[in-house]
Amino acid sequence: MKKGTLLLCVLTLAAVLLSACGYAGPERAVRREMDLIRQLDESAIKAYVSYEDIRLSHSAPLEVGEETTEAVKLFFKNFNYRILSSTVSEDQSSATVQLEITNLDAKMLAEDLCRAMIEETVLQDGTGEQEGLASSFALMKACLEENTYPLVTTRADVQLTNTDRDWVIVESTELEDALAGGLVSYLRDPYLLKPEEVLECTLAPFASFTAQEWMTYLGFHDVFNTGSKLASEIDTVLAEQIASHFQYKILSVTQSDIYASAEVEISSLDLGSVLDGCRDALLKYAKTSASIRATDGEVAEKTAEYLLDGLRANEASVTNTLTVSLVNNGRIWEVKLNDSFADALLGGVDTAIDTLYPPQ
Repeated sequence: MKKGTLLLCVLTLAAVLLSACGYAGPERAVRREMDLIRQLDESAIKAYVSYEDIRLSHSAPLEVGEETTEAVKLFFKNFNYRILSSTVSEDQSSATVQLEITNLDAKMLAEDLCRAMIEETVLQDGTGEQEGLASSFALMKACLEENTYPLVTTRADVQLTNTDRDWVIVESTELEDALAGGLVSYLRDPYLLKPEEVLECTLAPFASFTAQEWMTYLGFHDVFNTGSKLASEIDTVLAEQIASHFQYKILSVTQSDIYASAEVEISSLDLGSVLDGCRDALLKYAKTSASIRATDGEVAEKTAEYLLDGLRANEASVTNTLTVSLVNNGRIWEVKLNDSFADALLGGVDTAIDTLYPPQ
């Protein structure tokens, strides 16, 4: 056999072997794209992973900035793959390549993201600032930087079509979810977190609320309806008292279908004892000649003074038990913190307002 003929046979055999090992055809096309994702190529990640689908909320327009891409790249930092098999249709028009994907545990990340989002929502209620959607990727970035997630292995089927003798991957939501380890599905699961987990994430941020955050959250504006020039100072001291005394304890949670109910202990300032002291001071004042000559405005100012002094001097707390309802709205468990929560914080302030003024 001539050397030229031998060389041609060797080259032909090598081409066949390379093709069989996945370096040609549909496997080669898949390998090329997966290698780009493994190399954290931004365009490749965007081609197969929709930022729109893995964000945590859809309440604001998506803005893909540097923080967003950094978060997604962190997610794929440990991405790896292995081709398990491939099949090609008889007419050579389509193919399926089965992959084994290794990446961080997407379920654990999704759970942490949901917890962080709930807590962030409560904190924003305290500041009165709605940061919008970009913050959800900031939370994702923080979770990935602050936590270590185990690696898990999943499988993905990649569909391809043969276009002009060039194999092209068919993009789909199923492929996107598979390449992300099921992250999209986990984030869309309304039962990803249990009711008690959602309730804990909702109540926990309150423990770190400042007086100003409590004022914003509760909408303080002359809470005791004194009409006094001291009203804003009274609101501030009351909020300081709530911030100082607030504690919570989840006693029990029961769930039935899409509804859940929890018994929760809420500790706050003992407003009842403050108002009792204020009433006593007002009754003494009512027996003085000064009160007889006082105008309604002067009586209101005196009431505000006694109330402010009582709040400043208070060191007592009281604990109330209330029932908190939760409803699964199809996206997550929604905690219903209604007026009973405010009542537990303020100790029945509405009833007490009518008793602040001395008898005429």
